[in-house]
Amino acid sequence: MKIRLALAALLLTSTSAFAADLAPQSVEPAAPIAAPVFSWTGFYAGVHAGAVFGDAKSTDSEFGIRAKFNNTGFIGGAHAGYNEEFDNNVVIGLEGDIDYTSLSKTTSQTVDGTFGSAKFKSDWQGSVRARAGYAFDQILPYVTGGVAFADEKLSVEIPGTGSDSSSKTRVGWTAGAGVEYAIDQNWIVRGEVRYTDFGKQNMTLLGDRVKTRFNETTTELGVSYKF
Repeated sequence: MKIRLALAALLLTSTSAFAADLAPQSVEPAAPIAAPVFSWTGFYAGVHAGAVFGDAKSTDSEFGIRAKFNNTGFIGGAHAGYNEEFDNNVVIGLEGDIDYTSLSKTTSQTVDGTFGSAKFKSDWQGSVRARAGYAFDQILPYVTGGVAFADEKLSVEIPGTGSDSSSKTRVGWTAGAGVEYAIDQNWIVRGEVRYTDFGKQNMTLLGDRVKTRFNETTTELGVSYKF
């Protein structure tokens, strides 16, 4: 009899424990996963390409000749820089770039009744610029400005007189604006428009002093990798 009562008590205890295991258990809600906040602070490097609208002029005071070399060409190259984002979302940075350009224009001239030609060409240019913008999370509109460099080659050919050419490196200023969008924590795309004025320069061609002026506007798209 005692053995039967002990078995019954053991069975009752096991059944109660099993039923307790089957009862619904409260589950703590999982903590929400916060999306990483993008920061513009850091070094970056990338490539860009677009169109350059050049406006160059030359004046030969000896012969009274004025030539215009308005030209649209390709521009493309690489850039690198550093940004620092502050707590108020202001972003300050420094950037440098180096570019190839296809600017090349030839015009025809008549000198003392003789048909001749003049050619303007610029193969490369670069700049070192400050940047300032305001970040809207992953969107950064900005302004930029600084010093710019470019090569300039001017050639003339006058039948019966001869031909000559002169090359110089121009130094000027550049300013513009753009907007960048961070696709993720590393990749950034951009669009930018800039005006550059390389100023005035004197060259000597066929023994004459020729005054030149060179400025341009560029529109570019680019992609950067932030380290």
